[in-house]
Amino acid sequence: MARLAPLALAALALAACAGPARVGRPDPARGGDGDLGERLAERAAALVGERGAFRAGGERFNPDCSGFVQAVYQAEGIPLRRLMALASPRETSGAAAAYQAVRAYGVAFGGGGQWPAPGDLVFFHDTYDRDRDGRADDPFTHVGVVERVRGGTVVFLHRGGRAVVRAALTPGRPDATLAPDGTRLNSPIRDRRPPLRDGATLTGQLFAGYGRIDPARVPRDVARAAER
Repeated sequence: MARLAPLALAALALAACAGPARVGRPDPARGGDGDLGERLAERAAALVGERGAFRAGGERFNPDCSGFVQAVYQAEGIPLRRLMALASPRETSGAAAAYQAVRAYGVAFGGGGQWPAPGDLVFFHDTYDRDRDGRADDPFTHVGVVERVRGGTVVFLHRGGRAVVRAALTPGRPDATLAPDGTRLNSPIRDRRPPLRDGATLTGQLFAGYGRIDPARVPRDVARAAER
């Protein structure tokens, strides 16, 4: 068996001890005008490739789609997890609770030519068979963070099945995967195990809407607690 060099052994040891990914400061090299939405998008982009749990503001967040968006928002002082609990205390789906939070403390929108801004949330239906009945009847099962809009395509970040990844959504062409020039239009997003009967798998086919938290509508006591 080949022997590992000391540096390689050290690298393996560090990887084995790696804890939750911390949502740190945005990279100044990425630019942006410094507003809240841009900062949220930058924080989300900085986590591409992360596989484990997330940490922000001294809190730990689960390594799933809702934990990802909660951590990104918490890092900017928006207590999304708390807002989700307040808006929908009995909801067991993180994505569905996030949608209720934007309705209660911001605005939910989508369709009719409305486009999101960086840092907004993007929602999807039926990305997996939540109730295990074999049918596409599970609303708001996935959520991500919008990075930018480019020529009718929304580029967003989300915690997929294995890690945080970048994906594309083109609502105007929901069934198209690639443009003639090879540009990604819609990304596969549905868990195919087990397969659902309608056969839809792309972001455009499962798109549910956008949401934006308005910091001015966050209850003052909740906002103050998040700043501590």
